[in-house]
Amino acid sequence: MRVVILALILALPGCTFTKLMTTRFEKPTFTFAGSELVETSQSGATVNFLFTAHNPNEAGLKNVTCSYELFVEGKRVLTGKDIPLALEPKGDTVINVPATIAYADLYPILGSVLRRILSGQKTIPISIDAVFSGRPAIYSEAGEDRPISFEKRLIKTVDIPLAQERRNKE
Repeated sequence: MRVVILALILALPGCTFTKLMTTRFEKPTFTFAGSELVETSQSGATVNFLFTAHNPNEAGLKNVTCSYELFVEGKRVLTGKDIPLALEPKGDTVINVPATIAYADLYPILGSVLRRILSGQKTIPISIDAVFSGRPAIYSEAGEDRPISFEKRLIKTVDIPLAQERRNKE
């Protein structure tokens, strides 16, 4: 009886491994979920760009990254490279991509920003060009890996508040 129980205990991890090895890998999907303004100051704004990743696979995924560029009026003002992500198995993972936009970095497009302020506009459109990519590997019992790669690009534009002059009301 002990031999049977021991054999079952030793076989269970192998069953999970065999199931993962024989299951067809499906690429995860990514969607833009929105943005949230975290903070504004006289020097800049911090914005969280929110994405949702859906991993339909039985196993969680590592070796996944997000790289992004932020654009104002077609000019790049900020980049982020290879932010590491881990995707939960069989479900959704919320991805928070924080970006601190210094108004000084908007200098190359200062004329455009100034026109917006003078015309009474309270926001400026910021575009995010995000690339989610991964090269997770599934390992065989012999230690050989079977790399699987994917890449998904999303481009979205959101309106970010411009700094407002602070006035004391008396």
